[in-house]
Amino acid sequence: MHLTEWPEFSHVDPEQLARRVADAKVIDGRGTLDVEAWRAAGWTVRVLGRAL
Repeated sequence: MHLTEWPEFSHVDPEQLARRVADAKVIDGRGTLDVEAWRAAGWTVRVLGRAL
């Protein structure tokens, strides 16, 4: 879950992070992630309040 607008978390490299997790799924509770970049890196992305 991504629950902050802090840039050090909002601008993390999704490709680099995907290599460190077992299941690449993220829920963006603040709507600050670049959904297309995360999906391109192999992540399943859900954004609260949006139908994506």
